[in-house]
Amino acid sequence: MEKKNEKKRPQIQYPCHWEYTIIGTDREKMRKAVQECIDNQECEVKDSKQHGKYFSQKFKAYVESEEERNRFFANLQNHKDIKFVL
Repeated sequence: MEKKNEKKRPQIQYPCHWEYTIIGTDREKMRKAVQECIDNQECEVKDSKQHGKYFSQKFKAYVESEEERNRFFANLQNHKDIKFVL
């Protein structure tokens, strides 16, 4: 029996395109970081918003599996030019 407050994991069909949002202070360094972190895949990075000295950018990457999606996320999260990843 399922508990009411128990969160269900979303069912994601792989392979798919996964959207990431990143936050940092230098747009060009963020763009370069994306290429490094997602194994130089072709992707379009779109500038989103600027809040003070911070910028946000969105992009989609093609992921083959949950492991690859999580690896890209971790790579982005650990990159010196990216402050935050969603």
